[in-house]
Amino acid sequence: MLGGVVFGVVGVALPLTMFSGSDQLNTVLSEAGTLGLGLLVATLIAKLLTFAVSQESGFVGGPIFPSLFIGGTAGVIVHQVIPGVPLGLAFTCLLAAVPGALAPAPFSMVLMAAFLTQVGALQTAPILIAVVTAFLTMEGVKYLMASRKQARAAAAKPAAPA
Repeated sequence: MLGGVVFGVVGVALPLTMFSGSDQLNTVLSEAGTLGLGLLVATLIAKLLTFAVSQESGFVGGPIFPSLFIGGTAGVIVHQVIPGVPLGLAFTCLLAAVPGALAPAPFSMVLMAAFLTQVGALQTAPILIAVVTAFLTMEGVKYLMASRKQARAAAAKPAAPA
């Protein structure tokens, strides 16, 4: 019930965070200049919050479409903050890197981004680098967390008497 309340409050305040994000991503792309950086950042943070709430409170749905919205919006924000970075580059790289970090299928995410945005074959190299970097970073974090958990379990285990 608390998850539904969070969704309702955030949805009323920031309607771009509602639903899967596919239609809302079109709005973010086409209206980025008029939405403003502050609203884009607030929308990104709110979508991250609602995505975490949905994953932890048992709502129906998977991580791919919300992470596509999060990545695409982050790419637009990068372009807004650093205008020297082309919008197409920032958008496609982050569109693929965010779900590529969550799903254990990095090459599928590269192909998905290439086909969704219709970039050429040469333009997929930065996308591949972004996705592989995100994927390897998440795998490294998982390894470190597992190592830390094992070290805590070993330290909590009482020593055997000699």
